[in-house]
Amino acid sequence: MKLTDLSNLSTLLTKEETDALANDEAAKQAKRKIGEGQDVRVFLDKKARRGKAVTVIEGLHLSNEMRDKLAKTLKQKFSAGGTVERDTIELQGDHVKRLMEYLKENGFKVR
Repeated sequence: MKLTDLSNLSTLLTKEETDALANDEAAKQAKRKIGEGQDVRVFLDKKARRGKAVTVIEGLHLSNEMRDKLAKTLKQKFSAGGTVERDTIELQGDHVKRLMEYLKENGFKVR
């Protein structure tokens, strides 16, 4: 069979392959995002830090495990040190713009 465009590409798949692709897509859609519309505040703080910049995420209402997992992921993604305190994550350095984009992708509402 000769294909003239990509719209007929799905005709080459078997029924089982089509079903497997549909199940994978459904599972991807069903996967919960970590933020789920939660409001958080992201800002840069330099007070009482001897001039060093620290990016602060405030207002996280996650379980301890989820908060720690998020902090670990952020520290690895931005190659920065950081700490976790109650509902706040602090990352060393100025990462506000990239952090806001990342949090929006994960379902947070960022202010």
